[in-house]
Amino acid sequence: MTNVFIIRGLILLVFTISYLIFTIRYFRVLKKNIVFSNGARVFHLIMIWLVPFIWALLLKALTKSTPGSYEVEEKEESQPFSETGGTMWSQ
Repeated sequence: MTNVFIIRGLILLVFTISYLIFTIRYFRVLKKNIVFSNGARVFHLIMIWLVPFIWALLLKALTKSTPGSYEVEEKEESQPFSETGGTMWSQ
């Protein structure tokens, strides 16, 4: 029975430490972020502590910049508009 309590304690300790590390790290990143206004930033900071993993990953996905054309791998070769046989007004 003692081994069960030790294992539960270790699992709880690992989860708590990972929770604190993840939350504090993203808290610092969001605190410096200039994308959100003060009211929205405070709301997001509170939500990071209440729902840490889901909210931080959601914010990370929403605030990620769109890749530029030089970052996109398999681009199609663009053809000039005049070679496609259409004109801008032929609809």
